[in-house]
Amino acid sequence: MIVDSSVLIHLSRIGKLTLLKDFFGKVLITEDVYRETVDEAKGRTGASAIEKACGKWIVVQKLKKKKAIDRMVELEGIEGADASLILLAEESGDKLLSNDHALIRGARARGVEGWWLTSFVLNAYAKGTITKKKAKQVLLELVESGLRLAPEVYASMLRQLDAM
Repeated sequence: MIVDSSVLIHLSRIGKLTLLKDFFGKVLITEDVYRETVDEAKGRTGASAIEKACGKWIVVQKLKKKKAIDRMVELEGIEGADASLILLAEESGDKLLSNDHALIRGARARGVEGWWLTSFVLNAYAKGTITKKKAKQVLLELVESGLRLAPEVYASMLRQLDAM
């Protein structure tokens, strides 16, 4: 699984970064995501947890197609970090986990499967990685930590968990 900075930031803020490890074993990020979540985030809540996990179960992957990033930025008008994530997902044939609507939309337009952070929480419960109670708590803590989630989406997540 390729993971965007928004996912790492929110999960680390609530002390639940290891949910990714528990579910996937390891995840891949780009150098841009590392820079955003560790280098530029020094002193912020959760940055040290991300830094500690890097090199262990968070793998910083270098891209082989650096010129393709510039081209995608130019043609599609997206950020370089987003382009690098989409290209890494294409190179690896893996899915992309994010909470960024434009990134998910851009990935899907290029044939890359995108998961929302909320979908990850549902899948973690479905797989038995976390209990229903913990899944609901994680969703609540994510919203409390600043995750932008429409009330109807939050309510839908709770209904889906109860129906599972």
